[in-house]
Amino acid sequence: MEFDVAGLGFCCLDDLLLLSEIPPPEGRATIIRREQHGGGMVATAMVAVARLGGRAGFVAKVGDDAIGAAILDEFRRYGVDVSRAIVQRDRRSHLTVVLVSQENGARSFLSQRGNVAVLAEDEVPRDYVTRAPILHLSDAGPAAVQAARWVKEAGHAVCFDGTHFHPSVFALVPYLDYLIVSRFFAAEFVAHQAGRDVGRAVRDFAALSPATTNAAAGAGTSTAPVTAPVDHPAGSAPELKGERLLEAAERLRGLGPSAVVVTEGERGSWCASPEGSFHTPAYPVHPIDTTGAGDVFHGALLFAQARGWSLRRSLRLASAVASLKCRALGGRAGIPTLGEALALMEGSEGDTGQRQP
Repeated sequence: MEFDVAGLGFCCLDDLLLLSEIPPPEGRATIIRREQHGGGMVATAMVAVARLGGRAGFVAKVGDDAIGAAILDEFRRYGVDVSRAIVQRDRRSHLTVVLVSQENGARSFLSQRGNVAVLAEDEVPRDYVTRAPILHLSDAGPAAVQAARWVKEAGHAVCFDGTHFHPSVFALVPYLDYLIVSRFFAAEFVAHQAGRDVGRAVRDFAALSPATTNAAAGAGTSTAPVTAPVDHPAGSAPELKGERLLEAAERLRGLGPSAVVVTEGERGSWCASPEGSFHTPAYPVHPIDTTGAGDVFHGALLFAQARGWSLRRSLRLASAVASLKCRALGGRAGIPTLGEALALMEGSEGDTGQRQP
């Protein structure tokens, strides 16, 4: 295989402002530091794979502007292959302004959506996405579903990163081996199963297109009909914590994926898999910035799985990498080397695995 992990999805440039605090309306704050780094869920996961010493390839689509050039240049600096990137003429790339509180690491996001068209089915290079044992995705649009279908036909594995739940994911579920989602996704999925739909905040996050929704409608799933999303009433998607997240992971695994992981931030993650159902604690850290922590968690987990590690040890590596990432501003600057992550694991009483994978 040419790559350990391949990916496709959204990519952008993050304009990060470390502030004395995130001000309320009409408030004021001081900019402590300002930096620019590449962003995007799968995009940053691929950087983590490369930083750990793996081989990563990413199908990027950007505009022919300075932002797009900066996005691709940073991939190359980290060693992520973007040889099949698509540069769309006369289009603007995506920019996200991330406000980070120096006080506690809390974040707010301002999105400046470019006008780059979403990746189309006929723009997915089949020979490229099937070069790795694992394909990583973060949306369930037609291009992602097509890529997943090809990868499964080649006998390889597919992973999905879910931050918020939307019924469109059902189009992708039949192809998934790994489903790694946030606690928000888990709670929203449980609410959906109870007959409540997603709200406006979820749709705004996903920037769902008609094509994405239509893909879900055409999936033929019997799990739930895909209807126009409406705002759910307050309290209809209650927060899930602790072992209730493990219950949600087990429900999600019932849809078909072999391994389901639900992340809970500083409380670690919950996994339902052939290796059993279990909790993996997080490594304590005083965060400077948590931007990208979940993304590099995914990248580290898939790096380890591609190298043949057990799922339990892969999750410990993912936790270590995510914690260490938080020591620096931005989603990528703090990503550790494999040696740094192993040193943290081996120095923790919580790691009882062998020193070598």
